[in-house]
Amino acid sequence: MSVRNSCFMISDEKENETRIIHPNRVSSFLITSPSRISTPALLLASEYQIPVIICNPSGRPAVRMWSPAFLNTSLLRRKQYRFCESMQSMYWASNTIRSKVNGQIQNLQYLAGRRTAIASQVTLIAGRIAEQSDKLNPDAFISIPEAKKRLLSYEAYAAAYYWQICGTRLPDPFTFTGRVKRNPADAFNACINYLYGMLRNNVETAILSFGLDPALGIMHRDGYKMPSLVFDVMEPFRPVMDKLLLTAILNKTMPTEVFDGKAAIPRITKPCRHTLIHFFNTRLHTRAELNGTSLLLNNLILNEVKQLTDKIKQL
Repeated sequence: MSVRNSCFMISDEKENETRIIHPNRVSSFLITSPSRISTPALLLASEYQIPVIICNPSGRPAVRMWSPAFLNTSLLRRKQYRFCESMQSMYWASNTIRSKVNGQIQNLQYLAGRRTAIASQVTLIAGRIAEQSDKLNPDAFISIPEAKKRLLSYEAYAAAYYWQICGTRLPDPFTFTGRVKRNPADAFNACINYLYGMLRNNVETAILSFGLDPALGIMHRDGYKMPSLVFDVMEPFRPVMDKLLLTAILNKTMPTEVFDGKAAIPRITKPCRHTLIHFFNTRLHTRAELNGTSLLLNNLILNEVKQLTDKIKQL
Protein backbone atom coordinates (compact mmCIF):
# COMPACT_ATOMS: atom_id res chain seq x y z
CA MET A 1 0.00 0.00 0.00
CA SER A 2 1.37 3.39 -1.03
CA VAL A 3 0.08 6.83 -2.07
CA ARG A 4 -0.62 8.34 -5.47
CA ASN A 5 -2.30 11.72 -6.03
CA SER A 6 -3.40 11.92 -2.37
CA CYS A 7 -5.14 8.55 -2.65
CA PHE A 8 -4.27 5.10 -1.40
CA MET A 9 -2.75 2.83 -4.05
CA ILE A 10 -3.17 -0.84 -3.17
CA SER A 11 -1.24 -3.31 -5.29
CA ASP A 12 -1.53 -7.07 -5.40
CA GLU A 13 1.74 -8.29 -6.89
CA LYS A 14 0.56 -11.90 -7.24
CA GLU A 15 -2.57 -10.94 -9.17
CA ASN A 16 -0.86 -7.97 -10.87
CA GLU A 17 -3.74 -5.71 -9.88
CA THR A 18 -3.76 -2.14 -8.57
CA ARG A 19 -6.59 -0.13 -6.99
CA ILE A 20 -6.73 3.59 -6.28
CA ILE A 21 -9.02 4.52 -3.36
CA HIS A 22 -9.79 7.99 -2.00
CA PRO A 23 -9.40 8.28 1.81
CA ASN A 24 -13.03 9.40 2.18
CA ARG A 25 -14.10 5.93 1.05
CA VAL A 26 -12.08 4.15 3.76
CA SER A 27 -13.17 3.65 7.37
CA SER A 28 -10.28 1.41 8.46
CA PHE A 29 -7.54 -0.89 7.18
CA LEU A 30 -7.54 -4.44 8.52
CA ILE A 31 -4.29 -6.24 7.64
CA THR A 32 -4.63 -10.03 7.79
CA SER A 33 -1.77 -11.14 5.51
CA PRO A 34 1.92 -10.14 5.10
CA SER A 35 1.95 -6.66 3.53
CA ARG A 36 4.18 -3.68 2.77
CA ILE A 37 2.83 -0.27 3.80
CA SER A 38 4.68 2.94 2.95
CA THR A 39 5.19 5.79 5.40
CA PRO A 40 3.19 8.22 3.21
CA ALA A 41 0.28 5.77 3.32
CA LEU A 42 0.37 5.70 7.12
CA LEU A 43 0.55 9.51 7.25
CA LEU A 44 -2.41 9.78 4.88
CA ALA A 45 -4.37 7.37 7.07
CA SER A 46 -3.49 9.45 10.12
CA GLU A 47 -4.56 12.67 8.39
CA TYR A 48 -8.01 11.21 7.70
CA GLN A 49 -8.18 9.49 11.13
CA ILE A 50 -8.27 6.04 9.52
CA PRO A 51 -7.04 3.36 11.92
CA VAL A 52 -4.66 0.69 10.60
CA ILE A 53 -4.98 -2.64 12.41
CA ILE A 54 -2.68 -5.61 11.92
CA CYS A 55 -4.15 -8.94 13.03
CA ASN A 56 -2.48 -12.14 14.12
CA PRO A 57 -3.38 -15.44 12.36
CA SER A 58 -6.38 -16.00 14.66
CA GLY A 59 -7.89 -12.63 13.70
CA ARG A 60 -7.12 -10.81 16.95
CA PRO A 61 -5.85 -7.21 16.56
CA ALA A 62 -2.14 -7.31 17.42
CA VAL A 63 -1.00 -3.82 16.31
CA ARG A 64 -3.09 -0.68 16.04
CA MET A 65 -1.97 2.63 14.56
CA TRP A 66 -4.19 5.69 14.85
CA SER A 67 -4.05 9.45 14.71
CA PRO A 68 -3.40 11.46 17.91
CA ALA A 69 -6.72 13.14 17.06
CA PHE A 70 -8.41 10.06 18.55
CA LEU A 71 -7.14 11.07 21.99
CA ASN A 72 -9.44 13.40 23.90
CA THR A 73 -8.95 15.55 26.97
CA SER A 74 -8.05 14.12 30.36
CA LEU A 75 -11.29 15.55 31.83
CA LEU A 76 -13.37 12.91 30.06
CA ARG A 77 -11.05 10.15 31.26
CA ARG A 78 -11.44 11.35 34.87
CA LYS A 79 -15.22 11.33 34.50
CA GLN A 80 -15.01 7.85 33.00
CA TYR A 81 -13.15 6.61 36.06
CA ARG A 82 -15.78 8.12 38.40
CA PHE A 83 -18.55 6.61 36.29
CA CYS A 84 -17.01 3.13 36.52
CA GLU A 85 -16.93 3.48 40.32
CA SER A 86 -20.56 4.62 40.53
CA MET A 87 -23.75 2.57 40.71
CA GLN A 88 -24.85 4.28 37.47
CA SER A 89 -22.39 2.07 35.62
CA MET A 90 -24.24 -1.00 36.90
CA TYR A 91 -27.49 0.30 35.42
CA TRP A 92 -25.71 0.56 32.06
CA ALA A 93 -24.20 -2.91 32.55
CA SER A 94 -27.60 -4.39 33.40
CA ASN A 95 -29.11 -3.08 30.15
CA THR A 96 -26.08 -4.33 28.21
CA ILE A 97 -26.36 -7.88 29.55
CA ARG A 98 -30.13 -7.87 29.02
CA SER A 99 -29.62 -6.86 25.36
CA LYS A 100 -27.05 -9.61 24.87
CA VAL A 101 -29.23 -12.34 26.36
CA ASN A 102 -32.25 -11.17 24.35
CA GLY A 103 -30.10 -11.47 21.23
CA GLN A 104 -29.09 -15.00 22.20
CA ILE A 105 -32.72 -16.01 22.74
CA GLN A 106 -33.62 -14.58 19.33
CA ASN A 107 -30.83 -16.68 17.80
CA LEU A 108 -32.19 -19.80 19.50
CA GLN A 109 -35.65 -19.00 18.11
CA TYR A 110 -34.05 -18.59 14.68
CA LEU A 111 -32.45 -22.03 15.04
CA ALA A 112 -35.79 -23.48 16.15
CA GLY A 113 -37.33 -22.10 12.96
CA ARG A 114 -34.70 -23.93 10.92
CA ARG A 115 -34.67 -27.01 13.15
CA THR A 116 -38.30 -27.48 14.20
CA ALA A 117 -37.42 -30.51 16.36
CA ILE A 118 -35.88 -28.20 18.97
CA ALA A 119 -38.77 -25.69 19.14
CA SER A 120 -40.13 -27.03 22.43
CA GLN A 121 -36.62 -27.20 23.90
CA VAL A 122 -35.94 -23.58 22.96
CA THR A 123 -39.23 -22.48 24.53
CA LEU A 124 -38.30 -24.29 27.74
CA ILE A 125 -34.79 -22.80 27.82
CA ALA A 126 -36.08 -19.28 27.13
CA GLY A 127 -38.45 -19.68 30.08
CA ARG A 128 -35.65 -20.81 32.39
CA ILE A 129 -33.48 -17.87 31.39
CA ALA A 130 -36.36 -15.45 31.93
CA GLU A 131 -36.93 -16.86 35.44
CA GLN A 132 -33.41 -15.78 36.39
CA SER A 133 -33.75 -12.28 34.94
CA ASP A 134 -34.39 -10.76 38.40
CA LYS A 135 -30.59 -10.72 38.71
CA LEU A 136 -30.65 -7.86 36.20
CA ASN A 137 -32.83 -5.64 38.43
CA PRO A 138 -30.66 -2.61 39.34
CA ASP A 139 -32.94 -1.78 42.29
CA ALA A 140 -31.77 -4.99 43.97
CA PHE A 141 -28.07 -4.09 43.71
CA ILE A 142 -26.50 -3.46 47.11
CA SER A 143 -22.95 -2.69 46.00
CA ILE A 144 -20.92 -2.61 42.80
CA PRO A 145 -19.06 -5.90 43.52
CA GLU A 146 -22.35 -7.62 44.34
CA ALA A 147 -23.95 -6.19 41.19
CA LYS A 148 -21.10 -7.44 38.98
CA LYS A 149 -21.37 -10.87 40.55
CA ARG A 150 -25.11 -11.06 39.86
CA LEU A 151 -24.79 -9.80 36.28
CA LEU A 152 -21.93 -12.11 35.33
CA SER A 153 -23.69 -15.04 36.99
CA TYR A 154 -26.79 -14.44 34.89
CA GLU A 155 -24.73 -14.01 31.73
CA ALA A 156 -22.93 -17.33 32.37
CA TYR A 157 -26.23 -19.08 33.14
CA ALA A 158 -27.77 -17.96 29.84
CA ALA A 159 -24.58 -18.72 27.86
CA ALA A 160 -24.41 -22.30 29.16
CA TYR A 161 -27.82 -23.14 27.67
CA TYR A 162 -27.25 -21.04 24.55
CA TRP A 163 -24.01 -22.64 23.45
CA GLN A 164 -25.21 -26.14 24.35
CA ILE A 165 -28.12 -25.89 21.91
CA CYS A 166 -26.11 -24.12 19.20
CA GLY A 167 -23.28 -26.62 19.37
CA THR A 168 -25.40 -29.73 19.00
CA ARG A 169 -27.72 -28.50 16.25
CA LEU A 170 -25.26 -27.60 13.52
CA PRO A 171 -24.11 -29.85 10.65
CA ASP A 172 -20.60 -31.27 10.46
CA PRO A 173 -17.92 -30.01 10.66
CA PHE A 174 -19.40 -27.18 12.76
CA THR A 175 -20.75 -29.12 15.74
CA PHE A 176 -19.00 -28.30 19.02
CA THR A 177 -19.33 -29.09 22.71
CA GLY A 178 -18.67 -25.66 24.24
CA ARG A 179 -17.10 -22.24 23.79
CA VAL A 180 -13.32 -22.20 23.40
CA LYS A 181 -11.78 -18.72 23.34
CA ARG A 182 -8.11 -19.56 22.72
CA ASN A 183 -6.68 -21.84 20.04
CA PRO A 184 -9.90 -23.80 19.44
CA ALA A 185 -9.62 -27.07 17.58
CA ASP A 186 -13.18 -27.00 16.20
CA ALA A 187 -14.37 -25.05 13.16
CA PHE A 188 -17.23 -23.09 14.76
CA ASN A 189 -15.20 -21.64 17.63
CA ALA A 190 -12.34 -20.76 15.29
CA CYS A 191 -14.69 -18.89 12.96
CA ILE A 192 -16.68 -17.10 15.66
CA ASN A 193 -13.45 -16.01 17.36
CA TYR A 194 -12.31 -14.52 14.05
CA LEU A 195 -15.58 -12.60 13.69
CA TYR A 196 -15.33 -11.41 17.31
CA GLY A 197 -11.81 -10.20 16.55
CA MET A 198 -13.08 -7.98 13.73
CA LEU A 199 -15.95 -6.78 15.91
CA ARG A 200 -13.45 -5.90 18.62
CA ASN A 201 -11.54 -3.76 16.13
CA ASN A 202 -14.63 -1.73 15.23
CA VAL A 203 -15.73 -1.29 18.84
CA GLU A 204 -12.26 -0.22 19.95
CA THR A 205 -12.07 2.28 17.09
CA ALA A 206 -15.42 3.76 18.15
CA ILE A 207 -14.33 4.01 21.79
CA LEU A 208 -11.08 5.75 20.87
CA SER A 209 -12.85 8.14 18.51
CA PHE A 210 -15.04 9.38 21.38
CA GLY A 211 -12.03 9.84 23.65
CA LEU A 212 -12.76 7.06 26.14
CA ASP A 213 -10.12 4.79 27.65
CA PRO A 214 -10.64 1.29 26.17
CA ALA A 215 -8.83 -0.33 29.12
CA LEU A 216 -11.10 1.11 31.83
CA GLY A 217 -13.92 -1.40 31.97
CA ILE A 218 -17.23 -1.59 33.80
CA MET A 219 -18.02 -5.32 33.96
CA HIS A 220 -14.90 -7.06 32.72
CA ARG A 221 -11.91 -7.12 35.01
CA ASP A 222 -8.99 -4.79 34.49
CA GLY A 223 -5.70 -6.40 33.56
CA TYR A 224 -2.52 -6.14 31.55
CA LYS A 225 -3.30 -5.75 27.82
CA MET A 226 -7.02 -6.06 28.61
CA PRO A 227 -9.24 -3.61 26.70
CA SER A 228 -11.97 -4.19 29.26
CA LEU A 229 -14.35 -1.47 28.07
CA VAL A 230 -14.14 -2.88 24.54
CA PHE A 231 -15.31 -6.26 25.82
CA ASP A 232 -18.13 -4.55 27.75
CA VAL A 233 -19.45 -2.66 24.71
CA MET A 234 -19.09 -5.73 22.49
CA GLU A 235 -21.51 -7.84 24.52
CA PRO A 236 -24.85 -6.95 22.86
CA PHE A 237 -23.23 -7.20 19.41
CA ARG A 238 -21.84 -10.71 19.88
CA PRO A 239 -25.21 -12.35 19.08
CA VAL A 240 -25.19 -10.41 15.79
CA MET A 241 -21.93 -12.14 14.89
CA ASP A 242 -23.35 -15.48 16.08
CA LYS A 243 -26.39 -15.07 13.84
CA LEU A 244 -24.13 -14.17 10.92
CA LEU A 245 -22.14 -17.39 11.27
CA LEU A 246 -25.16 -19.59 12.05
CA THR A 247 -26.90 -18.33 8.91
CA ALA A 248 -23.85 -18.93 6.73
CA ILE A 249 -23.49 -22.48 8.07
CA LEU A 250 -27.17 -23.38 7.66
CA ASN A 251 -27.29 -21.81 4.19
CA LYS A 252 -24.11 -23.73 3.26
CA THR A 253 -22.28 -20.57 2.18
CA MET A 254 -19.50 -21.17 4.72
CA PRO A 255 -16.50 -23.23 3.50
CA THR A 256 -16.27 -26.59 5.24
CA GLU A 257 -12.48 -26.70 4.86
CA VAL A 258 -11.74 -24.34 7.75
CA PHE A 259 -8.29 -25.31 9.04
CA ASP A 260 -4.90 -25.20 7.38
CA GLY A 261 -3.57 -28.73 7.82
CA LYS A 262 0.05 -27.57 7.45
CA ALA A 263 -0.04 -25.20 10.45
CA ALA A 264 1.49 -26.33 13.75
CA ILE A 265 -1.55 -25.05 15.67
CA PRO A 266 -5.14 -24.89 14.35
CA ARG A 267 -5.29 -21.97 11.92
CA ILE A 268 -8.04 -20.80 9.58
CA THR A 269 -7.26 -21.08 5.88
CA LYS A 270 -6.87 -17.95 3.76
CA PRO A 271 -10.07 -18.63 1.71
CA CYS A 272 -12.02 -19.09 4.93
CA ARG A 273 -10.63 -15.83 6.36
CA HIS A 274 -11.58 -13.98 3.17
CA THR A 275 -15.11 -15.40 3.41
CA LEU A 276 -15.48 -14.29 7.03
CA ILE A 277 -14.13 -10.81 6.21
CA HIS A 278 -16.61 -10.50 3.34
CA PHE A 279 -19.51 -11.61 5.56
CA PHE A 280 -18.44 -9.20 8.31
CA ASN A 281 -18.03 -6.18 6.04
CA THR A 282 -21.39 -6.84 4.39
CA ARG A 283 -23.09 -7.14 7.79
CA LEU A 284 -21.38 -3.98 9.02
CA HIS A 285 -23.18 -2.00 6.33
CA THR A 286 -26.64 -3.52 6.75
CA ARG A 287 -29.25 -2.60 9.34
CA ALA A 288 -29.35 -4.02 12.83
CA GLU A 289 -31.54 -3.20 15.83
CA LEU A 290 -30.60 -2.67 19.45
CA ASN A 291 -32.92 -1.41 22.19
CA GLY A 292 -35.43 -0.10 19.68
CA THR A 293 -32.84 1.73 17.56
CA SER A 294 -32.38 0.58 13.96
CA LEU A 295 -29.23 1.70 12.12
CA LEU A 296 -26.46 0.29 9.97
CA LEU A 297 -24.48 -2.00 12.27
CA ASN A 298 -21.39 0.21 12.08
CA ASN A 299 -23.46 3.27 13.04
CA LEU A 300 -25.24 1.30 15.74
CA ILE A 301 -21.88 0.56 17.39
CA LEU A 302 -20.98 4.26 17.22
CA ASN A 303 -24.38 5.17 18.65
CA GLU A 304 -23.94 2.78 21.58
CA VAL A 305 -20.55 4.30 22.44
CA LYS A 306 -21.95 7.82 22.04
CA GLN A 307 -24.77 7.08 24.50
CA LEU A 308 -22.27 5.72 27.01
CA THR A 309 -20.06 8.79 26.52
CA ASP A 310 -23.05 11.07 27.12
CA LYS A 311 -23.82 9.26 30.39
CA ILE A 312 -20.21 9.70 31.49
CA LYS A 313 -20.19 13.40 30.61
CA GLN A 314 -23.22 13.99 32.82
CA LEU A 315 -21.16 13.32 35.97
